[in-house]
Amino acid sequence: MYYYKLQVLVLTADTALTDTVKKLEPLAGFEYEVLCRQNFDVAVKTADVVICDLLNAETLEALHRCKPGAAVVLSADAKFLEQLAPEDYNVLADIWVKPYLGTFIRFKLRRLFENIKNVRDCHLAENYLNTTINSIPSLIWFKDIRGAHLKVNDSFCRAVGKTKDDVEGRGHYYIWDMKKEEYEQGEYICLESEEIVLQEKKTCIFDEKVKTKHGMRQFKTYKSPIFDDNEQLIGTVGIAHDVTDLENMGAELEVILRNLPFAVLLTNEAGKIINANDICSQYFTEGKEAMIGQEYQQWKQQNLADMSEINAKGYADAKVLVGRREKNLEIYEKPIFDVFGTAVGMLCMCRDVTVERQLEKKIIYSANTDQLTDLYNRRYFYEYMTRNKIMSKHVNLFYIDLDNFKKINDEYGHQAGDTVLVMVAGLLKQTFGAEFIARVGGDEFLAVVLGSKTDAELAILAERFLSSLQQTIADNAKFSVLSASIGIAVSNALTDVDLLIRQSDSALYEAKRNGKKQYKIYHK
Repeated sequence: MYYYKLQVLVLTADTALTDTVKKLEPLAGFEYEVLCRQNFDVAVKTADVVICDLLNAETLEALHRCKPGAAVVLSADAKFLEQLAPEDYNVLADIWVKPYLGTFIRFKLRRLFENIKNVRDCHLAENYLNTTINSIPSLIWFKDIRGAHLKVNDSFCRAVGKTKDDVEGRGHYYIWDMKKEEYEQGEYICLESEEIVLQEKKTCIFDEKVKTKHGMRQFKTYKSPIFDDNEQLIGTVGIAHDVTDLENMGAELEVILRNLPFAVLLTNEAGKIINANDICSQYFTEGKEAMIGQEYQQWKQQNLADMSEINAKGYADAKVLVGRREKNLEIYEKPIFDVFGTAVGMLCMCRDVTVERQLEKKIIYSANTDQLTDLYNRRYFYEYMTRNKIMSKHVNLFYIDLDNFKKINDEYGHQAGDTVLVMVAGLLKQTFGAEFIARVGGDEFLAVVLGSKTDAELAILAERFLSSLQQTIADNAKFSVLSASIGIAVSNALTDVDLLIRQSDSALYEAKRNGKKQYKIYHK
């Protein structure tokens, strides 16, 4: 786990703003050093994050003196913002338009530090990739769908006698010093294998002859397709081992095992481990030497006790403790056959997918969550109800709609409206606790309360939310027109999700027709 110490400079005379920043819980891997100033001093040149609430003639000039790359936030009213020139906006990471609530500051700060963390994570991931591929003596390259080289490792550059700047963005014949005519004839240029990988859409292994300025070379190449988030092919990645001078296949196997960026072990036909690469020692405490000779199934039970079932593609997930850190491993098992089709052993590969699994969780969370309020969204509401077979249980559905919300947006702007939505989301969490809550429209929310409830119990929940909303906005004249209406529907054995929504919507309509600022329970 990496560690960063961020220096946060708060330029303000407002102690409430300072206290809010100091109370913010640091993200994982980060520590915040909060400096508070009521004037512009040398700290603006060293701080990683600058939050400026001091508005005077020196403000804009001082913000231009901030450290390059610093995240600069300006807290100001609309009148001051009218003074900003285009070049002033270029130094700002965010603008907080006054007036705002404390919840707004905490929300914006959290998002600001999350963005900083995402940038640091991406930079670290790129360093991991570059360090990994440049540590491998085999040739490694990434190509786009047109065959242009996007990234190569140091070994590739040494093999072709060119720098990365020369190679990246260029095609095969330029990189390998071939004449264009030779390239167009298609001999010794690996075009056929690239097409196979793109057609098969899976990792393929080839024995290829490549014409270089040093003569013909024999490569054992491993090529895999690369997909984008929509499962569309965007290119390939290749690993090439120069096996021209290897005397036998045994030596080639050792080279491959030693240089693969994941743990690999082999068994014989009796199920005993006969070979393993060095990375096995990184993942498993006993080390590769102790692994050799063990029964594979017994070793797997001891080291991969929580391994999931192997899926149809031959993959499974497992967790291992490496030092003090838990890692997610993707386990791949494949039987090895001889030339007669007889099983002679097993290949097991263990790949570290910890970062991938973490990113998958983030992607799933982003897909299921409303970005503004941090509540679930409409899409995930239906998935939640279906996947968990919620309608087979006793369900009470609260349909909440804000009254006069459009007036706030029209009079005070969408930023004020966003503040209201974030505030309402917080009140819903306080009212309904751990129950399922979703934002399903602009100012529409759903809360799913499970278990048999009387009308009186449902009324208590509805009144609690309506009361808390009125108390929250009581001291804010801007939001005085705001209220909420609630429609409540209760499922029975014959109710489906859409019918339950229609019933709650009908009760909501009745509440609005009767004067708003109230709840109604649907009764046939």
